Amino acid sequence: MAQPATAGAGSFLAHLRTISPNACFQCNRCTAGCPLAAAMDLTPAQVVHYLLLGDWEPALQSQSIWACVHCETCTARCPQQVDISGLFHLARATAWRTGRVAPDQAIATYFASFIENLYIYGRAAELPLTLICKMKSEDYLQDFRLGLRLISRGRLNFLNIPRGAARYRRLYERVRQQEAQTA
Repeated sequence: MAQPATAGAGSFLAHLRTISPNACFQCNRCTAGCPLAAAMDLTPAQVVHYLLLGDWEPALQSQSIWACVHCETCTARCPQQVDISGLFHLARATAWRTGRVAPDQAIATYFASFIENLYIYGRAAELPLTLICKMKSEDYLQDFRLGLRLISRGRLNFLNIPRGAARYRRLYERVRQQEAQTA
């Protein structure tokens, strides 16, 4: 399969096309260092291998791109300096934009909520993010006790709502216009 056209990822895709598929020689240092490799259906090395060879479908269908928390341990450990975390982010965005995500997938619901929260507030805000995510998942009370404990310990601050979001929305709109022009 050819690499998918992904709006907004043009420069990274252009960079990806300059990387030889031989850049990754499958040493598996990325996989060995990944704290979530056990939760992945494809190892980071396998995802990189698929993406660099242009066979995107297995990577886009995998749960691995959603399990990644972008700690960048894989990228730091790569002796070939392949931006593995960036590849995972590109694969996640491509899967999202091309509709390859099951709507009931919890991490995808969180991803959508997070992106929506960034658009509305300009940065992550705990209360709105929690509310948006819970409304999208229709799972209102599952984490209620945990939430109360976190609030009582001062770990969640629901009163801190970001200001100046209009400036970020204007920036997002400019980026969307540029993406539309390059697509």
